[in-house]
Amino acid sequence: MEVLELWKRNLSRTKSERTTEAYLRHVSNFLKASSIDNEDELLNLSSAQIYRYADTSPLGPTSMLANLSALKHFFKFLLRREYIDRERFTEIEQAIEEIREELNTKKSPTYPKALTKEEVERIFEAVKGKKYEKVYSLFLYSGIRLGEFESLGRRNFYLDKSGILWIKLEPHMTKRNKGRLAPVIAPDRDETYRITDRMLRWLENYEENFSVKRGVLQVYTDRLSKRLGIPFSVHSFRHTYITNLVNSGFPVEVVKEFAGHSNVKTTIETYYRFSQRRAEELVRNFLKG
Repeated sequence: MEVLELWKRNLSRTKSERTTEAYLRHVSNFLKASSIDNEDELLNLSSAQIYRYADTSPLGPTSMLANLSALKHFFKFLLRREYIDRERFTEIEQAIEEIREELNTKKSPTYPKALTKEEVERIFEAVKGKKYEKVYSLFLYSGIRLGEFESLGRRNFYLDKSGILWIKLEPHMTKRNKGRLAPVIAPDRDETYRITDRMLRWLENYEENFSVKRGVLQVYTDRLSKRLGIPFSVHSFRHTYITNLVNSGFPVEVVKEFAGHSNVKTTIETYYRFSQRRAEELVRNFLKG
């Protein structure tokens, strides 16, 4: 089908090789299971067919959620290219979200994996002297999302009187459409000032040092992950940043604001699980006081 080929080309430009293959496989499985073999049937898909697919599929909750993510991306692509209208997309999107909500109650909780110090060192050794060293540093020390990075510019950075560099994210740049301030901060004070000095130098020519297309960044990161044997994505730097804040003793309400979570429950359930290391550190700090 022509629309599938166009979507495939779009994916290859905007997603990693791994994601592209997975999305194409998921949508292909859906079309086969739903007996859709021509473009007219696809463009006139109803929400009932989505529900029927979820009800009859042998896939487990996690696999079905991955399928639904691919389907939503595909139909959003069709909407933006005006193959389907807003009304049909909304109907399909509502069905997908309702099924997602049901499945999430059955899905075993999974937690984001922060990169270890050794993994971070290996990654940065591999990109030393390249633009990606600067881009990765920005993600690792600010915790911004990939979508936020796309809208970022030199104007969004400012240095306060204490020497801390901040990123001011405007509402339209964020996932929840709520502006926030994110500090450029490392696990300790000395490293924070070192990275701040480097970041300030790099910011003098923002376009040259940080300008990279989303798809190119994702593909490069995916290939580097395979080459190093370290399972990570751009989003792994965000998980590491937030985990470092938690381990440094920042209170949950502060971490929530720095991370841009919509609800403090997300911050608590995802990042404030019990850590023996953090517990011991908090006790030591208490005794110092």
